[in-house]
Amino acid sequence: MKIQYSRLISDLYGRLLPNEILRTSSSELKATCSQCIQVPHYDPNLKCCTFHPFLPNYLVGQVLLDEKKNPTFVTEVVKHKISNRIFVLPLGIVAPLKFQVELTRLKENKFGKAADWLCPYYDKERNRCGIWQNRGSVCTSFYCESSKNKSGQNYWKRSLDYLSAIEMGLAEEALARLDFSPRQVSEQLEFFNRTELTPREKKSDKIDLRTFNKIWNGNHDIEAFYVKTWEVVKSLNRQDVKKLMGEHGKALTQRFVQAGEIWKS
Repeated sequence: MKIQYSRLISDLYGRLLPNEILRTSSSELKATCSQCIQVPHYDPNLKCCTFHPFLPNYLVGQVLLDEKKNPTFVTEVVKHKISNRIFVLPLGIVAPLKFQVELTRLKENKFGKAADWLCPYYDKERNRCGIWQNRGSVCTSFYCESSKNKSGQNYWKRSLDYLSAIEMGLAEEALARLDFSPRQVSEQLEFFNRTELTPREKKSDKIDLRTFNKIWNGNHDIEAFYVKTWEVVKSLNRQDVKKLMGEHGKALTQRFVQAGEIWKS
């Protein structure tokens, strides 16, 4: 059965992404989140969720707002990270630096098997994702195998390329509208995709207080700030996003749509 891409992403993206992206479709039957194809190679209580995803600022804001309607353990996880400076940035919440380094040295006996790698937003009671509507680009686009083999894997790769760019573009736009300079945004990118740690970083599992105060640009109510970023992004429309992404976004869209056409053939 064909499933339109619009049904695989959050309501927010369904409102902001171009129609040609939303109309692409897949029929991924071989590898699904509910029926993990890697079990018994992976622990059935972990699956491929042995990963710490990046949660962009506006989605953190939505998680915090959701607390008022339907509080879950995820809200407590986010609040714990905020109060303890656990790699909480204006751009969003990144994976701990030590995890990032370990991931670059990935060993087969860790992924899908190591409980200490389990996503902090994973719902252990229901054995499923705890932030499904607010999950990031990697979790939306990752399929270990595809029923369409190479063409299917290419489709999901293009999905990741596209959503990653949208994700960061929206997060940066929110900061720009909240008086962060390009230099301040650039400094935060040093916390992404790390392959090495400094001697100080090896001794700590959080951002040191001096650095934390600097990167937060004088903002002391972190939770309220994240909610503001959600409000900024929520106020955007499809044309705003198209303009924001520019020629790079146009190229990514074309590649994604082409991958969808190959999938159908």
